[in-house]
Amino acid sequence: MFLATGCVGNKLVTPEKAGTQADADTPNGEEATETQNLTEKTEIKEYTLEELAKYDGTNETIYIAYQGQVYDVSSDSYLWKDGNHEGCPAGKDITEELDRTPHGAEILKKYPIVGTLKE
Repeated sequence: MFLATGCVGNKLVTPEKAGTQADADTPNGEEATETQNLTEKTEIKEYTLEELAKYDGTNETIYIAYQGQVYDVSSDSYLWKDGNHEGCPAGKDITEELDRTPHGAEILKKYPIVGTLKE
């Protein structure tokens, strides 16, 4: 048997404190907005495409960029097997690819914004 802890939204979750996704999103149960995700991080970095490419799933940290925002999708690393999720490459700006997916950009609301993409 093992004990798992992790993060849901921006909160640390242990088995005795586990709740629903709504509990983790914001204090009043609403989904966190992109602005909340951005402002709740203590350090926001500006990434070049070359820097973003370092987070392509070959290590434990997986970042993607969408419309100028850089998201940490590492919590769902199982979805990014071999650095790719259904045609969307990790460590890249996936704005075009994500706009063509069935779920669209709505899915990104659950991931923290860790920076912005430098033009």
